[in-house]
Amino acid sequence: MNAAPRFSLRAAVTDSVSTGRRNDAPESVEAIEADAAPEAALPPPPRRAPKAAAEAVQSKRPTTRQGARGITVWVEPEVYRMIKLVGLDADMTTQDVMMEAINDLLAKKGKGRIAKTR
Repeated sequence: MNAAPRFSLRAAVTDSVSTGRRNDAPESVEAIEADAAPEAALPPPPRRAPKAAAEAVQSKRPTTRQGARGITVWVEPEVYRMIKLVGLDADMTTQDVMMEAINDLLAKKGKGRIAKTR
């Protein structure tokens, strides 16, 4: 039975492959700059136009959300479960349940039923 080779910390530290170190250091700063010069001579990559970036962000949003604003409400887990159950009992999405709740609040406050389900 062959024993597994033992790990040697000394070999790992001095091994140029594992550390990525070069054994032959450049003689001067000019040699380093000469090696870097071809990379510096390349023109920078072209930048994307700001309009294209703005359009890309807008295109990621589903069409049902175009022109809509988001409202976030943090509730206790039990409240969340009850809202989900209301939706399941009525075969409605959570979005539809919340839109109905908003419409009921707006009607109660005399603002009319203006919220639409998208």
